[in-house]
Amino acid sequence: MTYNQSEMRDAIDYQRVRSIGKLLFATLSLLFLLSVVSLLPGIGLFVPNTPITLYALASAIVTLAVVGLLLYVAPGLARLTRATLGGPDEIVDDVASVVHLLVVLAAVLVAHRGLAPAVTPFLEDATWAYDVTFLLISLPLLAVVASQLYASLDPAADLFADRIAGSSAADDATTASTAERSNADDDSTTEGSTR
Repeated sequence: MTYNQSEMRDAIDYQRVRSIGKLLFATLSLLFLLSVVSLLPGIGLFVPNTPITLYALASAIVTLAVVGLLLYVAPGLARLTRATLGGPDEIVDDVASVVHLLVVLAAVLVAHRGLAPAVTPFLEDATWAYDVTFLLISLPLLAVVASQLYASLDPAADLFADRIAGSSAADDATTASTAERSNADDDSTTEGSTR
């Protein structure tokens, strides 16, 4: 029994896309449910013996679930980007890395925003430490994204120029050397005929 590689690739891509789509829809569903929970009567009441509300607690739980889903889907989105994006491997790998890191950065930002109502009341005068902690987590991720974008500038510009202008500097150099060789051949033929 033989397997058609194209059919196998299509099946793998379908399953990958389906599972990533399912995780993204689950994330959106959780966010929708949280917005409905915010409308429930009594959701603003404080949890006994704590400075946080029921909504802050529910928000923290949903936030942790969303962050987990985002971190889980990040490598899959990077693999899907590699599989579907056409172009030079160097650019495709850079774009896939940027996608992966941006999803991780989004998870960090969601965690910061969603956990704040449940965490900061316990910190009292040290709420600045909460922001500084997430800043220290976010900055290295942003620095890596910036370095990946910078590293892909030249290859992306070359690809852009190739697509728009229709030729690259390498093609121009090849054409120029071919023209020089044909000129040299013409010169040697002319010299031979004048003798």
